[in-house]
Amino acid sequence: MNSIVAGGTVIAGGGVSRSVLGNRVYILDGATVEDSILFTGATVGEGARVRRAIVDRGVSIPADEEIGLDPARDAERFHVTPAGVVVIPSDFRFND
Repeated sequence: MNSIVAGGTVIAGGGVSRSVLGNRVYILDGATVEDSILFTGATVGEGARVRRAIVDRGVSIPADEEIGLDPARDAERFHVTPAGVVVIPSDFRFND
């Protein structure tokens, strides 16, 4: 809803609003993405929630992860802009 979605992107039962998704982005079942930019090849796992984030190419967000909902936790792991936007670089790997 109110988003720009590039070709090759798959939204498999998740929800996307007010976001820009590059090509080959995968949003899996139950995941939500709001007010975010996801670059080529990013994946958002089942049940994950992403809000106000910039996710660089190839980043794989695991199932049930929450980004942009807990500012203190986000600041421990990622760069957070003064406006509160979470930036996840392409070389970041989540602990499984």
